[in-house]
Amino acid sequence: MNGELKPGHDLVRIPAGEFVRGSDEFDLEAPERVEYLPAFEIDCYPVTVEQYAHFCAATGAPTPPDFPDANRRAVEPELRRHPVERVSWFEASAYAAWAGLRLPTEAEWERAARGQQGRRWPWGDTFDESRAVVWDNAKALGVTTVTIDRFPGGASVEGVHHLAGNVEEWVSDALRPYDGSSHRSPSADGTCRVLRGGSWFYTNEYARGSFRRGALPDFTGYDGAGGPGFRCARDVDEQAP
Repeated sequence: MNGELKPGHDLVRIPAGEFVRGSDEFDLEAPERVEYLPAFEIDCYPVTVEQYAHFCAATGAPTPPDFPDANRRAVEPELRRHPVERVSWFEASAYAAWAGLRLPTEAEWERAARGQQGRRWPWGDTFDESRAVVWDNAKALGVTTVTIDRFPGGASVEGVHHLAGNVEEWVSDALRPYDGSSHRSPSADGTCRVLRGGSWFYTNEYARGSFRRGALPDFTGYDGAGGPGFRCARDVDEQAP
């Protein structure tokens, strides 16, 4: 990490304990099992366009493709609270370090999204279009990404928002099969980094809390189809109140 925590990060504490991780629905998610995680904190919301603009202005980092008014690094008011997208894993990691944080591990992200009981989506086991923006409803709504205060009913049990849909999110881990999985593919050899949560461009199945896919760390998405965003996390002292 690099320096003090930058403003604008509303962190949610996730307590230490066991949680259900993985799923037997697909071999890359299998096997379902119970794991223990120490306490950690994770951003309540994905990093926004406005936050990322501050980072670019402070560090001279390039703005992502499709960034609003990129030449002047100004942000259109209606887009300030949308999640930033089309960010590479390297850029997401650089932002997190600049902000005094880090990318969440894959296990931390899944624990935040699924609670201890292993919910399929952050709110429960049945998909609800009123709680997230995914391909199923994005076209009808006439949107791509949405502001981070939209769909408050989609929050996780601890109150973490937009862990399903909106933008898919980088985590720190390389993509490999879990221990005990039968999955074998060239894309899961550790070269790719893990993306979680689905997005406005993917159907609700991609927004399940156990769904995992990978992309090369320099991947930034596609024209007209969006691309990765991210949120940050940090370790906590388990003895702290």
